[in-house]
Amino acid sequence: MDPMLPTLSTFPTPPRLPMLLAMAALMLSACGEHAGQDVASAGAGATWRWRAEKMEVSALSTPMVARAGRGSMIDARVEFFDSDRDETKAVGQLTVVVRFDSNEIGRQSADLAGVGGHARAWDSVTETYSMQIPLSIDPLPGRVVVLQATFEGVDGSRMTASREVRWPETAR
Repeated sequence: MDPMLPTLSTFPTPPRLPMLLAMAALMLSACGEHAGQDVASAGAGATWRWRAEKMEVSALSTPMVARAGRGSMIDARVEFFDSDRDETKAVGQLTVVVRFDSNEIGRQSADLAGVGGHARAWDSVTETYSMQIPLSIDPLPGRVVVLQATFEGVDGSRMTASREVRWPETAR
């Protein structure tokens, strides 16, 4: 055998499972003072640091003029922010109403308390909730429609926001 080639006796012995588990426990406990503590996810005492504290109807909200086989609609975009003004997700019930000349012409709700609601409404690229709302009438070109959003969080929070959106002069 070549004396320059390593043998099994030159490699360190593999760590034993108990030692590996002890090291993992030490590493996890060093992750911060909140590691391993239960955090209330619902109710007035919820303490999740990045929970939604402010809601806005985004400027990305887009009117879509009627086309062959499809009526007019609005892609309403709603965004939530935490206490640091960073985008965040929200858990609760989101409703957006579209008004034209003070008349309700569209409404849509999303249940953001369940995984399915998030999957259907969350757009990870823009970090907004997107709701395509069919309209009962076609707003007049150049006129303004108002999007009014309301949110009721599972933690008891309530938020409202609105934005005016100008209807296009021509079809997009």
